[in-house]
Amino acid sequence: MKTWQLWREDKAAVTRQLEEGLRHEGHNSAFGDNDLIIGFLMVEGFWSVLTETKADLLKKENGYPPRLLNGLCALRELAGVERIAQSGKILGDEALLRLVGFQAEQIEAARSDGRLRVDPETLSNHLSRISAESAQGSWWEHVRLLRAKRWYRGGVYAVDGTDITIPYGQKENYEGSEKRGEGVGYKLVVVLNIDEGHERVVGWALGGLARSEKAMLKEIFKGLREQFGRLGDWMDVLVMDRGYWGAEFLGELKRSEGVDYVTRTRDDEVDVAREADGLARLESTKWHEAGEQHSRLGPMLVRMACFSDLPLYDGENKDHGPCQVVIAEEYDLKGRRLPERPRFRYVTSLPVDPADEQSVQQIRTYYRRRWSVENQGFWVLTKRWNLDALAGRNLNAIRARLNFVLQLYNAENCCAWKHPGSFQKELPRLKRPPKGERLGKPSIMIYTPDGRVGSFQANEYQRLITASVTREVTTAVEKATREATQVEAKKNLKDVISKGLQEGKKIEDILREL
Repeated sequence: MKTWQLWREDKAAVTRQLEEGLRHEGHNSAFGDNDLIIGFLMVEGFWSVLTETKADLLKKENGYPPRLLNGLCALRELAGVERIAQSGKILGDEALLRLVGFQAEQIEAARSDGRLRVDPETLSNHLSRISAESAQGSWWEHVRLLRAKRWYRGGVYAVDGTDITIPYGQKENYEGSEKRGEGVGYKLVVVLNIDEGHERVVGWALGGLARSEKAMLKEIFKGLREQFGRLGDWMDVLVMDRGYWGAEFLGELKRSEGVDYVTRTRDDEVDVAREADGLARLESTKWHEAGEQHSRLGPMLVRMACFSDLPLYDGENKDHGPCQVVIAEEYDLKGRRLPERPRFRYVTSLPVDPADEQSVQQIRTYYRRRWSVENQGFWVLTKRWNLDALAGRNLNAIRARLNFVLQLYNAENCCAWKHPGSFQKELPRLKRPPKGERLGKPSIMIYTPDGRVGSFQANEYQRLITASVTREVTTAVEKATREATQVEAKKNLKDVISKGLQEGKKIEDILREL
């Protein structure tokens, strides 16, 4: 009994057989919906970084190669980019399975049995075998690739954190999770390059929900220093919310790392906030007014003033300054203070000219750009990439999945930036095709009885089938016409002979006339 089948990838031979109308089997693939982003990952090197992530906790090779499972993990995450509907479709898609390294006979065996080639649980188990060190190494390789391509823009970065909570009723046995208030789960802190339209994550850290975001940021800084040297050599400004407040921390960031900061005062009672409020009451204070447009509040007027060289004291009354403080108050277009909006006090180490409206407004602009992290970065990560979906209860699996998600988030942003047009327009602009016939929107897999396989575009397959059917119909019509002509000719012959004999003609004369 036949237990296996070997197919040879031979599109030319399959094309000839399709043209000749020979028997074949065809199966739909969703690869055509994704080949721009997948092609971009491959040609720009992102795919290699992802698939070469080491499953270093795997004790022995007893199943699929880690490289293959890494590819499937990446494809599964792409299911959240609104191009492939669901994970099961990914894991059963023949062109995608070929892309990550499955052989045709393996795919056909799974298809004929009506099952997925790889169970989703297999991928979860695979992720749990990727250590923290391996995930971190993969991440730094990804950042090095982006830096080598110069795809980080400008020197302005922002930091923010988000909570990844465990659903109610499922709070037991999640490794490394912590409780804070009523919530249980994890905290993710990311540092992003926030050039508008070119958001890129440069560093991240995962910890329990109760961990200090400032401590996690210091961990990210440590890794960035080890990989890329002193922060101030490539980072100009770091924008932070009030959760990272601390005079000693801010002063050290400027002195040791050479990075300027923009943040808000922790509360109204810190010394620098009270001193700025006192100066704001002086008649000599110069105020600037500028119009702004907000997505939620609409148009408004903003009054701003700046105070330079203020001391920045810590809890032990030690000065870590000097710093500049920009006060901003928001008004409606009739000059009435917006009651639901507080007085904003921005603290920065950047030089600011209190008399220059543009210089003062720039500090507020820096801080407002931080919202690209909270309103755009985390929103996209949560809504499109399912950032808050845990890969399992194992901390390694959760961390490894985040490594894949954040790498793909960066790569997809880069793809949208480099190839903003439609698939048909942008695909030819990929600088070189990857090995094999992976691009060109192959969406139908064709298997022939003599053991050959090929991938075709839908319109390409339609053309071949239409041509084959047209030839078959033409041949059938020609044959029917010939047969009909022959029948008619026989009937005419019989009528002529019969008529001649009735008229008394000899058969020789009749044949001569014919």
